[in-house]
Amino acid sequence: MARDDALRSAGTAALVVHVGLGLVSLVAFLAAFGWRVETFLDPSALVTEGASRAALLRWGAVADLLSYYLAVAVIAYVLWRVTRPRSPLVADLSFLAACGYAVAGGAAAAVLAVTGPALMDRYADGDGDADRAAVAVAFGLVTEAVYAIWQFLDPLLLAAWWLGTAVLVRVDQPGLARLSGLLAVVAAVGAPANLLDLRAVVTVLLAVLALAWMAWSVWLLVLLRRHQPPFGPRAPAT
Repeated sequence: MARDDALRSAGTAALVVHVGLGLVSLVAFLAAFGWRVETFLDPSALVTEGASRAALLRWGAVADLLSYYLAVAVIAYVLWRVTRPRSPLVADLSFLAACGYAVAGGAAAAVLAVTGPALMDRYADGDGDADRAAVAVAFGLVTEAVYAIWQFLDPLLLAAWWLGTAVLVRVDQPGLARLSGLLAVVAAVGAPANLLDLRAVVTVLLAVLALAWMAWSVWLLVLLRRHQPPFGPRAPAT
C-alpha cells in the first residue's frame, strides 16, 4: 500500500510538472520565436534576435527539458509499473521507447539551452561580418541537430509508447486508449511529414498533438487522484 501511494504521488507530481512547466515552455519558445510559426519550424534565423530572445530560448529549453522529458520519464515509469502485469512484453517495449524519447530529446533540449543562447550572444558581440556568418552557420547546425531529434526521432518513439499504452489500458480505460491511439497516429505521421518538410501538415499536426497531449495528461492526473484503473484496483490481464 505504501509503495502504491508513493508511486501515485510520484506520478501526480510528474504530471503537474509536465502540464505546468510544459505551458511555460510553450509560451517561452513562442515568445523567443516572435510568435511566428514559421520561425518555430525553422529557428535558424533566430540567431540575429539578440540577448532578450536568447534568454527566452534558454528558459524555454530548460522548461522543456524538465516538463517534456524528465517529467515524462517519471510518468512512463509509473505507467510501466502499474500496467506491466497485464502484458510484460508490451509494457517493456513501450517503456523502452519512452526512455529513448526522454534520453534523446532531453539531451537535445540541454544542448539547445546551453549552446543556442551562447551562440546568439556571440553573434550579437561579433567583430565583423565574417565572424557573424560563422556563428550563424554554427547556430544553424545546432538547431538542425536538435530538430532532427525533436521532429523525427522523438515522434517515432512517442508513437511506440502511446501505442503500447493504448493496448495496455484498452479494457478498463477505452476512452484513454483511443486518445493514446490518436496521439500515436499523429506522432507517427508527424515524423515523415517533418522529414518531407510539409510545413502546413506539420503545423496542423503540432496543434492537434499539443491539445491532445494536454488532454491525455489531465486525464491521467484525474485517474491518479481518484485511484481509478490502471492506478487503482487492477483489471483482469489482457
